[in-house]
Amino acid sequence: MHDYIIVGQGIAGTLVAHFLLQQGKKVLVIDKQHHQAASMVAAGLINPITGRNFVKSWRIDELIPFAIKTYQQLEQQLNISILETKPVAMLFNSVKTENDWLVRSSNPDVVDYVADDFQLDFYKNFMEDVQNGVEFKQAGRVRLKELVLAYQTLLQEQGTYLEASFDYQALEIEPNQVKYKGISARRIIFAEGFQATQNPYFNYLPFAPAKGDILLVNIPNYPAKDKLVKHGVFVIHLKEDLYWVGSTYNRDYKTIDPSPKAKKSLEERLKRVLKIPFEVVEHLTAIRPTVRDRRPFIGQHPHLKPLYLFNGMGAKGSYLSPFFAAEFVAYLEQEKALDQEVDIARYYRYYEENEVK
Repeated sequence: MHDYIIVGQGIAGTLVAHFLLQQGKKVLVIDKQHHQAASMVAAGLINPITGRNFVKSWRIDELIPFAIKTYQQLEQQLNISILETKPVAMLFNSVKTENDWLVRSSNPDVVDYVADDFQLDFYKNFMEDVQNGVEFKQAGRVRLKELVLAYQTLLQEQGTYLEASFDYQALEIEPNQVKYKGISARRIIFAEGFQATQNPYFNYLPFAPAKGDILLVNIPNYPAKDKLVKHGVFVIHLKEDLYWVGSTYNRDYKTIDPSPKAKKSLEERLKRVLKIPFEVVEHLTAIRPTVRDRRPFIGQHPHLKPLYLFNGMGAKGSYLSPFFAAEFVAYLEQEKALDQEVDIARYYRYYEENEVK
């Protein structure tokens, strides 16, 4: 018998499997390799200060160090390079934004993340309409796709990976175990990303998935490969002359296919701010597993005790997932209580209301 079946192997499922295997648990991962999963397309940003109001990300003081430690361990284990520590440069195109930052910059909670060597003239050389800006340290990106694929190879070598779509109707749920197509396990964990909206056991939760369109762009002679630049759009170096540009944020999407309108918008925004010629190579989309209250969905089904969920990492999955995957495994194996802000028990009433209907 397996200890756990994990359904879904994006960054969330990968890290849950990683921490369970570290504890010697017998795990089977089932995944269909969905190419529009967020982990396959996202830039994997680690960004301590976000948004127009320069908000310090939730619990970032503990999330970033834990994420960096985890990714460094995975680099050694898998013999790959996935973690890039780079400053995030946020450029201002108005006096208002500059003034907003000046007010915010005196707050003690952001001081530790502000780099002191921002050079305005450097950015003005290749960017249009730069009023001023700021760089944030303790930032970077994770090559999520490379990590997920490398870990998939490890699981395949260990015989603990099954490439298949999950058939909910084939799941047999007993009081202390589950059975799935001849496979028995003490528990099953659903880490399906945005596809959890189709999960009959957890779709009562208030998921609010958001579609993101991005462009892969060739920009020869771009001088800021070692920066993560945000000026209307993010411009992030991938390899050689190839850059990730994005992204859009659409909760009212009708299709998961790339949107011509979104592509045009991204191209126009990049053309407006970049002085250097560029060429669009590819247009991709992904669906972020976002939720209404912007906190992860983690925990046990309210009635079916062998069923668990690890989801809702959203646009910040690169630095939420390591910490909460470790917390989740401690909850599963050492009975450590979950943080109430992420425990799906906060929405059990939704399940009861759905059952009444």
